[in-house]
Amino acid sequence: MNKKELCPVEETIKLIGKKWYLMIINELMKNPRRFNELKNSIEGISSKVLSDCLTTLVQEELVHRRVFSEAPIKVEYSLTEKGRDLNKIFKDMDEWGTKWVIC
Repeated sequence: MNKKELCPVEETIKLIGKKWYLMIINELMKNPRRFNELKNSIEGISSKVLSDCLTTLVQEELVHRRVFSEAPIKVEYSLTEKGRDLNKIFKDMDEWGTKWVIC
């Protein structure tokens, strides 16, 4: 399928539409986080699911994984430019949710 045949909305949903992806990205919009900080801030996510999601989000270049060489090793996750560019979508979702979901 060539690029002209793709629907941007559909492709964006395929990329970020999984429940945990959105919640992880939302947390990283606030500030960079370490693995356990993310796990503690997202209710109900298991370590395995978080790890798998972060691996995919890094592969998709939405999240950056930074390893600090210190003892013990520190790993921090942050949004890439591509990930930060989703900010407007999240602001729109916040406004919509405030208007229509949280009554």
